[in-house]
Amino acid sequence: MLFGKLPDEIFKPLAGPNRYLFEEVLLFLFRYFSDEDLAYEAAFPRRAMVKDEIEELLARKGRLLYIVQEEDGDEPVKDSPGIAAEYIYRRLVQTGWLEEEADGYNTNVLMPPHSSLLLEALEGVAHAEKKNYGSTIASINVQLEAITNHPETHGRAFIEVVRAARDFTRHLQNIFSGLRGFQEIITRQHSPKLALSTFFDDFVETLLISDYKSLQAENNPFRHRTNILNLLQYIEYTPVTMEILSKVYQEDKNLSPSLAMDKLVNDIHFIARIFRSVDRRLDAIDLYRMRLESRVAEMVRYMDRNVPDMTNRGINLLNALGQMSDDSPEDELHGLPQPTRWLTIGLLGHRSVRKPHKRRQPFYGELAEDEEISAEKKEQERLNKIYLQRRAMTPAKVGAFIVKQMGEKKAMAAKDFKIETIEDLVAFSFVPFFGSMKGKPMPNMPAITVQRTGERFDCDLLECSDFIIEIKG
Repeated sequence: MLFGKLPDEIFKPLAGPNRYLFEEVLLFLFRYFSDEDLAYEAAFPRRAMVKDEIEELLARKGRLLYIVQEEDGDEPVKDSPGIAAEYIYRRLVQTGWLEEEADGYNTNVLMPPHSSLLLEALEGVAHAEKKNYGSTIASINVQLEAITNHPETHGRAFIEVVRAARDFTRHLQNIFSGLRGFQEIITRQHSPKLALSTFFDDFVETLLISDYKSLQAENNPFRHRTNILNLLQYIEYTPVTMEILSKVYQEDKNLSPSLAMDKLVNDIHFIARIFRSVDRRLDAIDLYRMRLESRVAEMVRYMDRNVPDMTNRGINLLNALGQMSDDSPEDELHGLPQPTRWLTIGLLGHRSVRKPHKRRQPFYGELAEDEEISAEKKEQERLNKIYLQRRAMTPAKVGAFIVKQMGEKKAMAAKDFKIETIEDLVAFSFVPFFGSMKGKPMPNMPAITVQRTGERFDCDLLECSDFIIEIKG
């Protein structure tokens, strides 16, 4: 069970009054303990190093650092970064987020596995990223093909296929639940601006564009569904493949041969059910999507209708009465506000009577005469065109410049190039990026490699990274 593997007090820091501060510190320590440079220097950091990192994090908060006294705290905690860091570190050790290990005269600090796994899950909830499962389904298809063709070498990949399929169906369910949650949020909103913000920011950007649209596109990932179902059926009815996969289950999950075979068959049927019932999931998602879009469309249609009639005047009067009631003492009722021009307005106004449509008069316009372009303008356009052609650099131009400069040489350094014209200078600046330029190369261009030396090359015309260019073959 979950609580059999976690300390009893591990959730106390995240449930107390300082939970936001502890959350920030824990996520910071999670990234700190996962740093490759830290793992390269030592297996576990020293206690003083961890405290210094926490103190530096708190010091950056400045005056925003504020710690509330915990209910089970023994002594008051000050907002000084050093004292607060000592308190937070001791609190994390006491509740099981961190563990100390004696190493001679020093004390190392480590983050136990349950803390790392728990923080990884919490960080995934806090920073839920958009997911696109097109590559996941394509990967399932490729892995099943490999298992079918070579089960003896790719048999263990089936466990990853089951895990990816389970993540995929959970994510579809999350989209469905997310749509229902957004519908409830928009239903409770009384402000059209806030409702539209919720719809476009949360629904469209977070769910619709990143997930739902990818599942409804023409090249949607479910084009592999038929092939996946056929491969699953082939695996299930091929005794040799099933025997190999059953041995994989026995070794990986420590099961008996009969239980391993039952588990394998259940997983195959589970994946098949996912891809057979996906249309039903998508139809349910589409139904909620249409409800949301319809509700937002109705809101957009009515939000700009603000005719100053008696209804709006009554709403303003009630708002003013509510504000005066809030400002008055509890036992006293403030006088009612006087409605301005309440009974003096006629029942029919100029906006109430329908006006006849006016006949629209056709618009008669004269076309402007074409102006004759002068010779000076034509010459200026010609010179601009020549300038842009000389300035634009293509792989063919840069390749011709390299071949001309190198001649019979097989290798050449940056300092050996001769710059005689502006075109040579511009082409020379593109030489280090020759391999990544897009466009048609020079015909019969030999294979060229550019190797940077890591140093700077400085001359009278420019300063750039030094490089060596070589011709292969």
